[in-house]
Amino acid sequence: MCKRVYLTAKEAEKEMQESRNVDGFTGKMETDYISRMIKDAKRNSMVGDKLQLVVDPMYIHIPEWQRRLSLARAYAIGNSYNKYKWDVPKVLFHEGKLWVIDGQHRIYGAFKAKMDAVVVEIMECPIEEAIELFISQSQDRSKMQPMDIYKAAIAGHKEDYMKLQEICHKNNVAVKGDEDTTNTVGTLTSISDGIHLVQTNVNLLDSMLKLLGNLGWNGYADSYNGKAYTAKIIRALKALYAYTDGRTDEMEEVLITHCKGTEYFVENIMDKTQAQIFDYLSEIVRYEMESPFTEKKRKTAKKTAKVKAM
Repeated sequence: MCKRVYLTAKEAEKEMQESRNVDGFTGKMETDYISRMIKDAKRNSMVGDKLQLVVDPMYIHIPEWQRRLSLARAYAIGNSYNKYKWDVPKVLFHEGKLWVIDGQHRIYGAFKAKMDAVVVEIMECPIEEAIELFISQSQDRSKMQPMDIYKAAIAGHKEDYMKLQEICHKNNVAVKGDEDTTNTVGTLTSISDGIHLVQTNVNLLDSMLKLLGNLGWNGYADSYNGKAYTAKIIRALKALYAYTDGRTDEMEEVLITHCKGTEYFVENIMDKTQAQIFDYLSEIVRYEMESPFTEKKRKTAKKTAKVKAM
């Protein structure tokens, strides 16, 4: 059996909740106890305008939108926990419970080291404000991944990220960071490209996702591991839409006619670079759209359709 390297926030919280359950620290007992601690701390433990609390790390919850947790990093912190070395974790007091916003590795590490007390700084603010702090954490800590930011932004109802999720889900595409990927045709792994398109040309994003769905390039791969919704595909298609501006419907028709299916994708697209994908597809599109024979067929089809409509 492979040794675990990471835990999701949900898995870490489940483990800590099991310990709370064993101690009977749940429900009204938990909320009453924490509320009393906060009230007492406001009288006795203010540091300037900041509220600090000494609390058992087991009593602190880890929200689902937190980033995945590195076990090695958490254990290293727990085994050598030093209040002078580590910044004080920031914890949100919300609905009678404590939720770690900044410092989940320190909290989980202290919990695993069976420490019975850590100093934390208490935040009392709307959950959206706390999530904004999480997203904008300083760069000298472990780097925030786009997936971490996406999960937190969805929990905080940030408009651009909610729109990205809406457009993707409308096209049966998951976003990397979504927990439920059932009944999806693929997973958009380049969140930064998705957000950029939401901010600059949301209709283009919608068109590209529709096209990819019609092309069926993910095929036999599961939706998460499929390669059709990666950065190089999104960027190559974006360039192709710009290249055929004013004739994008024709371009889409050419691709669906000549480049459809998983086998085609695997044999001709998947292993190419972004530039190679654009060159390859643009050559096909240019040939089909500029070919006299293709143009004649297009005019004949339009004429036939016009006659049928009369």
